[in-house]
Amino acid sequence: MAESGKEMTMIVTPKVFDRMKEEYGGRLENFIAKDNVTFLVYNEKGKSIAPSMLMTDIFTYTYLFNNDGVYDNKMLISFDDLTKSWIKELYKYFKKSSVSVLQYESK
Repeated sequence: MAESGKEMTMIVTPKVFDRMKEEYGGRLENFIAKDNVTFLVYNEKGKSIAPSMLMTDIFTYTYLFNNDGVYDNKMLISFDDLTKSWIKELYKYFKKSSVSVLQYESK
């Protein structure tokens, strides 16, 4: 998706970011350096669970954790505007509680 030039934002938990950095170092740096990519680390203290979400012009896809912090095998896929609105609000919440990679690494 990033290679296509489309604007995208990726928000990951600190644990996921650290693992990505360890396993994909240079590739991750190239991805983050793209002008069309905003890469953030979720920074809500004491909380490390965030859903996986994808929103396009056509549909939304959400993959949630269960109460034990493990990805549930259930996905929410929707094509309606009400769900898209809800996903936008959820995205804004997580974005507001996130920091740039530079801010995260300077801690």
